[in-house]
Amino acid sequence: MKQVSASILSANWLVLGEELRRAEEAGCDCVHIDVTDGHFVGNLTMGMDITRAVCGATSLRKDVHLMIEEPGRFIKAFADAGADSITFHAEATAHPIELIREIKRQGKLAGVALDPATPVETLEHYLDQVDLVLLVAVCVGFGGQKFIDAVDEKIRRLAAMRNEKNLSFEIQVDGGINTANGAQKRALGVDNLVG
Repeated sequence: MKQVSASILSANWLVLGEELRRAEEAGCDCVHIDVTDGHFVGNLTMGMDITRAVCGATSLRKDVHLMIEEPGRFIKAFADAGADSITFHAEATAHPIELIREIKRQGKLAGVALDPATPVETLEHYLDQVDLVLLVAVCVGFGGQKFIDAVDEKIRRLAAMRNEKNLSFEIQVDGGINTANGAQKRALGVDNLVG
């Protein structure tokens, strides 16, 4: 299934409701909500209130990407806010399997994200438990960056691991995605482009 996610970071926040309607009308499949805490990454984006408002304002899948320390503390809150899928960073926890199970206990799709420098083999022992893997293709937490070309090999490797193990998790890529490179990323095995 090939999907496109509209990143809230790219929206005009003064007219966020209109931007969500535009994303729906344009045929987007998901709204990607980047949550940062100023600690895991050096930037602050949105928190619970904005997430709750976005989740209540659209029928698109609400895809929450937690770029925060101690993500386990907030899974239930983001689930209650209306997230359909919750993705945390493998680098942010020593207990990823516990977080995956908690997300699923909340009735949500469970995702794990990887920074550009983290190898996909980090996920090898629990790939069969995730619904999606998000490969971040820029320095996490800041928009407007160029795609890091080395992530292409990570996409290839992750797609190969999925095929070898006969798994069905979604591969997402976020960062530096545009009309010029989107088709090439799809050809490598990406299911969901975040832009």
